[in-house]
Amino acid sequence: MKIARKRKSLGGIPTASMSDVAFLLLVFFLSTTKFDIKKGLGLVLPPASTIADKKVKLKDENITKVWINRDGLVAVNQEEVPLNQLEATIRNLVKNNPDMVISLKTDRKSKYHHMVSVLDKLQASGAEKISLSTN
Repeated sequence: MKIARKRKSLGGIPTASMSDVAFLLLVFFLSTTKFDIKKGLGLVLPPASTIADKKVKLKDENITKVWINRDGLVAVNQEEVPLNQLEATIRNLVKNNPDMVISLKTDRKSKYHHMVSVLDKLQASGAEKISLSTN
């Protein structure tokens, strides 16, 4: 009777060090990758209210509405104001009424730099109470 010999497998890729190679590649790419740090707007936010249900009612004479449309045109209380005159206009409003709250609203299709330039003008004019929102 003949005994069948078992064939030895000669082919194949050794996978014993595959995890070591993957770990080294992972460490290499994580250590050489530069992560960009995004900068946002530098705003100082008010402290959180201690009472969550506390709502503040503002008088209409203490609110100035600033609107930026999609083309970047600015309107203060529904009157169009050139960007170079915005700072003086808001400065006069805040000087006459220190409790003035500026409500800045932008159109959703407005460019980001329009809102940033108007916000810079508002801060330069001395307005400390600014409300931001989008339509």
